[in-house]
Amino acid sequence: MGKLDSYDNFGVEKMTKAEHAEKQEKVLAVCKCKGCPSYVEGDNPSGAYCFPLIGTSKAIQWEKDCICGTCPVYKEYELDHNHYCTRCSQFCQSLQTLSADSGAGN
Repeated sequence: MGKLDSYDNFGVEKMTKAEHAEKQEKVLAVCKCKGCPSYVEGDNPSGAYCFPLIGTSKAIQWEKDCICGTCPVYKEYELDHNHYCTRCSQFCQSLQTLSADSGAGN
């Protein structure tokens, strides 16, 4: 297991393109982003911001009460960050935390 494997909650590093697309569709189907106070109707992408390669919102200007912790995706994949819509995916935020932690000792 590589050092970054522990940050890949969705297992995308080992997926084919087709498997990635299938998992992304499943995540989009159950995600709660559209019910979040921060969500802006018609946003593109339209949710599942926690999933790698979805990207952040193009429309959200202000972070409001985050509901990520109540989402079935958050629970199923044991995610541990929030505001994916404005801050980037689980993997991205984990890397940022790793980078900040490793730089703290310098």
